[in-house]
Amino acid sequence: MATYILNKYQAPKFKLNPSQYNILIRVTNPQEEFKALENESIYRDVLELKFYDFVEEQGGLIIFNESHLSSLLNFFKKHKNCENFVVHCDQGMSRSAGIAVGWLAYNQDRASIYKIYHNRKHIPNRLIVEHFYKKLGLTMKYINKWEREKFANIKDD
Repeated sequence: MATYILNKYQAPKFKLNPSQYNILIRVTNPQEEFKALENESIYRDVLELKFYDFVEEQGGLIIFNESHLSSLLNFFKKHKNCENFVVHCDQGMSRSAGIAVGWLAYNQDRASIYKIYHNRKHIPNRLIVEHFYKKLGLTMKYINKWEREKFANIKDD
């Protein structure tokens, strides 16, 4: 199973083998519209979510919450056996990476979560990750360690 984390410019043009079991999760801000997909038919299912990329409430703006978590977990359960999991948000760095961590945690793939936290591109939204880990009954021990390592490396650059 492959996991792809994209931004809003890569996602519409992304190509996969249409004969494979591909799914897509799209995330953007509440008043934004999603860019049209050039190859929508390659996906067996698409889930669209709208919330801001904050880790705590900001003046009533919609942030990741239990409703989003429930929608995602239902989508994960429905498509547990997919071959290609694609997720995108606006920049492809935080919200989509947080959802990818949730997907990988759901599938008990700690090695792939480690890779997300140890690359230069992704900084998973902590609120999203915390929601998944709490709901799945997982400890944040490794996430906390990997975040410390990641941010220590960022300061060193």
